[in-house]
Amino acid sequence: MERLGRVIRKVRTDDHEAVSALVSAAFKRDDEAHLVQRLWAEGAVKFERLVELGGEVVGYCAFSAVTCKPELDGLLLGLGPVAVAPTHQGQGIGEAVIKEGLKVCEENGARLIAVLGEPGYYSRFGFEAAAKKKMSWAGFDAGDAFRIIDSGDIDTNEIRTIHYHPAFDDLS
Repeated sequence: MERLGRVIRKVRTDDHEAVSALVSAAFKRDDEAHLVQRLWAEGAVKFERLVELGGEVVGYCAFSAVTCKPELDGLLLGLGPVAVAPTHQGQGIGEAVIKEGLKVCEENGARLIAVLGEPGYYSRFGFEAAAKKKMSWAGFDAGDAFRIIDSGDIDTNEIRTIHYHPAFDDLS
């Protein structure tokens, strides 16, 4: 997808160094970049997109597999991390890369997508509080910050816990 010199595309192996640098800059620490590197190494990233502007990587998002207890069939994903270069924040880059990533997830039949983030921001993409569907994050009680988009066919009579890839446990 291209708009005003902005290109959103799949991440290639030769993009990894630039993506790692972007993620470190966006979070002002290396922990999230190490998370992405571990997800790559363990083949846990199912879909990811980056944004290029003038040949520079300025945005990124990843979707990795999550699990659910009790189990749910189908493609279950977690969005994160999402990163935008500090000099390009507030310009719609994060929104564009998330929308493109969600489109890819939908095209591939994702049954559930979870995210831990600002409720006001993520609600614009259709994420709602996971607690409404009797779901919680295994990490800790994140309240309304733990959000999901689901296919609408999940039985809400069972209480479920979402588990991200173990690499997320190393974030401090």
